[in-house]
Amino acid sequence: MIANRTIPVTVVCGHIPKDIFEAIPGVEKVVAIKKKRYSLHWLVAAYNIGPHFWHRIVDFRSSLLGIFPARHHAMWKGGNDHIHKAVANAKLIGVDHPIPPLIKPTEAQSRWAEELLGLAQDTRPILALAPTANFHLKQWHYENYLGLAKALTAEDGILPGARIAIFGAPGEEAQALPVVEGLPEDQVINLVGKTSPMEAASILSKANLFVGNDSGLMHTAVAVQIPTVGLFGIGKPLVYGPWGDNSLCIKGSPAEEPIHLAPQEGHNVLPLNRVIREIEEFMGSIG
Repeated sequence: MIANRTIPVTVVCGHIPKDIFEAIPGVEKVVAIKKKRYSLHWLVAAYNIGPHFWHRIVDFRSSLLGIFPARHHAMWKGGNDHIHKAVANAKLIGVDHPIPPLIKPTEAQSRWAEELLGLAQDTRPILALAPTANFHLKQWHYENYLGLAKALTAEDGILPGARIAIFGAPGEEAQALPVVEGLPEDQVINLVGKTSPMEAASILSKANLFVGNDSGLMHTAVAVQIPTVGLFGIGKPLVYGPWGDNSLCIKGSPAEEPIHLAPQEGHNVLPLNRVIREIEEFMGSIG
């Protein structure tokens, strides 16, 4: 009988999501690794973990760690482009229903985010935008984001007068700054390159709506359970789109084409007016 008992978990991951896993109850140890040639990073991870006989090993990377001694093994054998990753991950561990992603900031992290945003003094709603991605052809052009922000926060928009929080990872400043600089100074909250993943999650949990490209920030917004809109051109929306009833995946038409073009640069597979309309309908449908 293990009801109401916390099972200690060791997580091996990259340095970027390390602080997210550290905040999860039950996670006893997080081993952060940096990729090395010839997969030597797995040997470093094995050394940092130390000798152990595990009750269960779940390996999402088909790594050398998956062959460690354990009573139960769940090894990722490759992708499936016909089902969402949430479904595939559940199947991997023997669960017959998808497990929704969840990041729950602690009370201290939640208070920190509230203070950072000045929510006690400024009660305007918050629109969160993530105009960056790890590949430039996945990035909806910044002029589109500016037009979207102005439309959604206009007096007759769905978030009238809202402040606009701009997110981006360290190193993505050049991609996101045109959006920051194109918005009124008293309306924009520039968070580009200024937060860790867990800090970003804590701040996102206070937003009223997230709109962004296919990126980790999009999945973070889903995990903190705010209305989330993901914009897809190239990529695999069926596999990596935002998950759940509180999310919307807007795909370019035709599919699998880049979404990086400026509005005036000819063929635009994800026009601004269509995105505005679909977001308005989505927000109306979830109340």
